[in-house]
Amino acid sequence: MGLTGVLIKKERYDSQIKPELEQLKRSIFRYDPDDPPILVRSFIRSRKHWFYVLQDKSLNYKWEQGLLAYLRNLVGYAQVFTVVMDKKQHLQQYPFQTFDPYAYSLVVLLNRIRGFLQIKGEQADVLAESRGGVEDDQIRHAYKSLIKKGPNKPQFGKATEYQAVFPNHELMIRKKYQNIAGLQIADVLAHGQKLLTIQEVGKQLPRPISVFGQQINKEVNRMVNPYGRYMLE
Repeated sequence: MGLTGVLIKKERYDSQIKPELEQLKRSIFRYDPDDPPILVRSFIRSRKHWFYVLQDKSLNYKWEQGLLAYLRNLVGYAQVFTVVMDKKQHLQQYPFQTFDPYAYSLVVLLNRIRGFLQIKGEQADVLAESRGGVEDDQIRHAYKSLIKKGPNKPQFGKATEYQAVFPNHELMIRKKYQNIAGLQIADVLAHGQKLLTIQEVGKQLPRPISVFGQQINKEVNRMVNPYGRYMLE
């Protein structure tokens, strides 16, 4: 399981990153403002819904080059963080504990982002993608507990440190169809970053990273600091 977060400068997000993503979509796909294309990796890969036009090789090439150029322009304005967990291994290690792998991975991810923000002296809001009613309640609870009480493990810092960099104590959750640029960027990057994280620690990949996936990872690498990718042991 991989969890990827993208930290984006607010001033660039509204003025550049959001509109440029919509312009990229307009240049490739049929664009209806009331039903804009939403970048979902599984849809893109299977050429479903808005992405059926990518069966045209020339359009697919234009799309790939456009996306790579878009990611290249994020350098300097975004940081990418990824946490990967072998769920089977962790459930074997903690068989008698109530264990939510997604919530635990979120805490580890936010701990690494917290460290980056502390060094920079900056703050951020946290926005997650909806996974369903029960799952959303679980992740809200995990976030609120982290901010109010701090992490269960002391090496992950203190509650006051999280409160300082994450001033909004309520986790924001949005659905795919709401066309949130940051969530779409994370969705496009997450699979390749997960596979690269597994590869970097010498574990066997479930499948090779595609050529386009490698190209995306190459662009992303310039937005990943030394603590940006982490394999939970």
